Amino acid sequence: MQAEPRFASQSQTFWAYVRTITEALGSSVPRSGVISAFTPADMHRAMARLGRSTEALGSVHDPSDLALLLEDYFAYRAAVLNQQVKSDLMVTAEASELFDGVVEATGAILLGPVMKAGKQIAVDYLVHGDTVRVPMNKQTGEMRQPSFLTGIVNLVVADALGGRPCDYDPRALPVIDFEGTLYAAMSRRMDGSMPATVNPLAMWEIKEYYYTTTFGSKISDAVYITALDGYERAEVEAVTGVPIDHLIIVDAYDTWWVKGKSYLCRLVDLVNMGKVTHLICGREAVRELPLLAAEWAARWDDQEQQHG
Repeated sequence: MQAEPRFASQSQTFWAYVRTITEALGSSVPRSGVISAFTPADMHRAMARLGRSTEALGSVHDPSDLALLLEDYFAYRAAVLNQQVKSDLMVTAEASELFDGVVEATGAILLGPVMKAGKQIAVDYLVHGDTVRVPMNKQTGEMRQPSFLTGIVNLVVADALGGRPCDYDPRALPVIDFEGTLYAAMSRRMDGSMPATVNPLAMWEIKEYYYTTTFGSKISDAVYITALDGYERAEVEAVTGVPIDHLIIVDAYDTWWVKGKSYLCRLVDLVNMGKVTHLICGREAVRELPLLAAEWAARWDDQEQQHG
């Protein structure tokens, strides 16, 4: 998912209304499991509940341009979540099956387990001559499995890049040079970076919660942290003029849909605010990542030719 052009350049005021109305009314219809699309009447109800003026929204029967645009956005957000994201999110068994399918489809060759202090921490595969590591999850016993979404992402990207460089396990902060010197360093390490953490063309964060049984601060923090990353990247792009694809990739139906629909709404908002370039949910990874990685490969090839 990328930003919808109609909403990609809206003002801070527009997004303030989006957030305020969503918070006042809730993101979904109670006991329905459906993301809400708010009408001008709903917006007036939200402002009344908060004790705020409705002047900028016009009247219920003669809504302002702002209210009409907000209505369009809420309808768009509800449609993309109810009709696409819900069906793309997977439960554990589905993610495991898709991971196995990606291993087969990419022709990944199993190299074997990676051990540390007598404990398996990852599984290595060979894709286009490069070793691609798939970490194990943090569970124990029978639930100790490869991190399925991370594995899907790493293998799909490696296959599409065709041997071009990529860091699938960054151990350093992303840093960006400008005019021949160091300009910026991001606050956090990412889960992947192409071609490297230095001057990345793309970077991504992966949030998979297949074995999570409760909805706690860890999931909500993931959204807030993504927003911080997005503001930093947007600031760097504004100064340097160099685009960096910034992806947030999430999965687990029970966590994100059953318990966390409000946070999915916030992620869609971040995409359309321009703070994240792509939101990828579950099965969408196998549809969208090959196309994105092909674009990164083309950009990397162009850079190599210019520097060669």
